[in-house]
Amino acid sequence: LRILTDETFEHDTQASTGSTTGPWFVMFYAPWCGHCRKLLPTWEDLADEMYGQVNVAAVDVTANTEVGSRFTIKRLPTLYMINHGKVYRYAGQRTLEALTEFASSPEVYTAKAAETMDVPAPPSGLKHAWARVEKLLQSKFVRDHPIVVALGFSGSVFLLMAITAYGIFLCANVSESDAEVEVKRRLDMEKNRQTGASV
Repeated sequence: LRILTDETFEHDTQASTGSTTGPWFVMFYAPWCGHCRKLLPTWEDLADEMYGQVNVAAVDVTANTEVGSRFTIKRLPTLYMINHGKVYRYAGQRTLEALTEFASSPEVYTAKAAETMDVPAPPSGLKHAWARVEKLLQSKFVRDHPIVVALGFSGSVFLLMAITAYGIFLCANVSESDAEVEVKRRLDMEKNRQTGASV
């Protein structure tokens, strides 16, 4: 059984590129979900049963909100077969036999899927960064130490402003120096012309 995370999901499954790593049968779950806990031993048996044919994996959507959001997970557990850029939702019995039959071939899961959709695109760089900020803001440290976080954020903003002001100051001095050099060069040229004309 492969455990996938926000960081490893796309790399391991290559879901958005057409799943060149083979088909993936993924259980989206939460540790507090009773139905998920009940299914987990069967899911592990399925991973052993399908080894070498289908990649069987699990994603904890409470710890990996980016993947859960990407696949719009609303009920738990959600079981998706992912293959060649398509997602096939399983809604049958949660027995080893039924799950094995569903995962056995593309013909079976294409025909028996409760729903079929295209693999959602992975989040853009900006969405990915925002998801990280949201995850950080929901962390226990932030909840337990809001003053420390506020001071750290304020200090970061102040530091960024100071660096920006220093950069502007340096650019202004460089521009002024360039202007001074140009004025001196023109004065020297004018002086040379006058000296050359008087000789």
